[in-house]
Amino acid sequence: MNKRQRPGAGLTRRHFLYAGAMLGGDLLAAPALAQQACRLTPGDILGPYYRFGAPFLAKLAGPDEAGERLAVSGRVLSADCRTPVANALIEVWQANSSGLYDTQTPGNFTDKGRFHLRGMLYSDAEGRYRIDTVMPGRYPVPPNLPGLEQYAGITRPAHIHFRVIESLHVPVTLQLYFAGDPYIAEDPWASQHPDNVIALEADGQGRRGVFDIVLGRGF
Repeated sequence: MNKRQRPGAGLTRRHFLYAGAMLGGDLLAAPALAQQACRLTPGDILGPYYRFGAPFLAKLAGPDEAGERLAVSGRVLSADCRTPVANALIEVWQANSSGLYDTQTPGNFTDKGRFHLRGMLYSDAEGRYRIDTVMPGRYPVPPNLPGLEQYAGITRPAHIHFRVIESLHVPVTLQLYFAGDPYIAEDPWASQHPDNVIALEADGQGRRGVFDIVLGRGF
């Protein structure tokens, strides 16, 4: 697999080569050149705030949830970046607009009836998914987290956690970040995964972005 590049890196040269191959009549070379942009979605840490058993819902935030509205949609794809992966289980969880997870509310960690800004959904027959939520807030890494003590006090950029599982593919756990966040460059996780940073654009209700997830084949 090619060394990962930052989003957009090398695209001008790649498109130039692709166009040259097409104009020169080398139709067989074009797919190979286009395929250079295909990469598996890189994994990230699970983090300390994961909870199993969240409800099946794609609207994470209710109408009374504070924060700017955010919609993220995309497709789950197989390793060729073209074949849709249907019925992939997608778990999502995040902090609220103030940077707090539901597990940070006393009693919520073990109360299965009190999930907040967490959900599960399946990709459809074309691999598509969509979640509706709010922009997650930034927060400092708390002190004394096992294994993360050295990062205590670092401000995490805004992010949403994904965990994607499908029986014929290698599962991936990742964090989705947003372009322009000033804390990405110094974050020990976000800075290492530029492919998991997406641009957002404004719409009539808030912001929206597209994130395709590419899974490796399991055999």
